[in-house]
Amino acid sequence: MTEEGDRSVFDRVERVYHPTWRALLGTVKALFTGKPLQLGYYESPTFRKRLNHLLPSHDMVLAHLVRTGQYLETREENPVVLEMTDALFVNYRRVIETNSWGWKNLIYRFEQPRMEQYEREVVDQFDLVSLVSDIDREALLSGNSADKENSNSISVYTNGIDLENRPYSKPNPDDPPVLAFIGNMRTVHNQDTCHYLIQEVLPQIRRRLPETELRVIGNAKERDIRALERHEGVEVTGWVDSIPKAARGALCGIGVMRMGAGLQNKILEYMALGLPVIANERGLEGIQAEPSRHVLLGSNPQEITDHVIRLASDHNERMRLSRAGRRFVEANHRWSKALQPMVEDINMMLSDHS
Repeated sequence: MTEEGDRSVFDRVERVYHPTWRALLGTVKALFTGKPLQLGYYESPTFRKRLNHLLPSHDMVLAHLVRTGQYLETREENPVVLEMTDALFVNYRRVIETNSWGWKNLIYRFEQPRMEQYEREVVDQFDLVSLVSDIDREALLSGNSADKENSNSISVYTNGIDLENRPYSKPNPDDPPVLAFIGNMRTVHNQDTCHYLIQEVLPQIRRRLPETELRVIGNAKERDIRALERHEGVEVTGWVDSIPKAARGALCGIGVMRMGAGLQNKILEYMALGLPVIANERGLEGIQAEPSRHVLLGSNPQEITDHVIRLASDHNERMRLSRAGRRFVEANHRWSKALQPMVEDINMMLSDHS
C-alpha cells in the first residue's frame, strides 16, 4: 500500500502490511536458527521484495533499528546507514540484572545472548552506524567478535529536542510538590522506574512532605493506570495531547533509571520545559549535563528525597536549576546542532561512493 506522507519530510511513504500470523511464524523460525527473536518477528518477504525493487533508484539507504537493518546486511550497491540508536543487548542485560522473574524477564534472558552476538557482528556490514551514547558504542566494541579496525564507522550523535514545542515555563513558588515522570508506560524500563519510585522513594518523601505526588505522563494501558493509581499520591495521565501542559507546575522531573540504554529523552524534555532534574548516572548516559550545575544526582531513595525536600523549600535553587537546564539544551541539543555532525558524515560518505 502506498500513501503520501508528510511532504515537509518525505516525498513518498510506502507501507507494507505485516500480518500477525507471519510475525509469529518468523519468531518461531528464529527459535531454531539462533537468530534474535525480534528479527524473526519483523522478517517480511513482501517488505524485502519491495525494498529490493526500490533500492536501485536511490543513492543511499538508511535503516532505522536492527529490525530493518537485517534487510541490508549484504547490500553492496548503495551506501548503507544503520540508525541503531542504542545497543539492545545492553538494555536486555540490564533488565536481567534486576533479578525479577516475570515472563518478560525470561524472554530477555533467552534473547540477550542472541542479540549481543548479532549486534556486535552486524555493525561491520554498514558504512555508518549511528548511536546516541558512548556507553553503547563501548559495549559494541568490547567483545572479541567486534572488528576494532572498522570502529570508525560506529559514530555517536546525540539526540535533539524540539524547543519550539517544548516552551520554557518559569517555576512558580506556589506550585505544589509534584514529581513529573515522562515516559511510555508500555516499556519495561519505564514501568520499572515507576514501581521503584512508588515503592521505595515516594513513601519516604511523603513522610517528610505529605502532600507530595508523583505524576506519570505517557501512554499506558488502562489496567496499568488503575494499578498504579491504587497507590496514594500517584496520578497517571495516560496518553496526552500536550506533554508541556501535563507537566506544567511540577516541582521537578525524575530521570532515575535502572534499565534502558541509549539516551533518555525525558531528561531533555524536563530541561527544555524548565523543570529541575533529579537523575542517576544511568539516566544521564549520553547527556553531558554536569551534576549540581545542570541536574541533581540522586542514586538512592535517600538522596532523591533530600533533593525533593530542598527544591520544595528553596525556590532560588529551583529557579537556578530551571534556567541552567534550559540553557543547557539550547546550547547542546537543538536539532540543528545535534544533526549536523551526522549530516556531514553522510555527505562525506556519499562523496566517497560517487
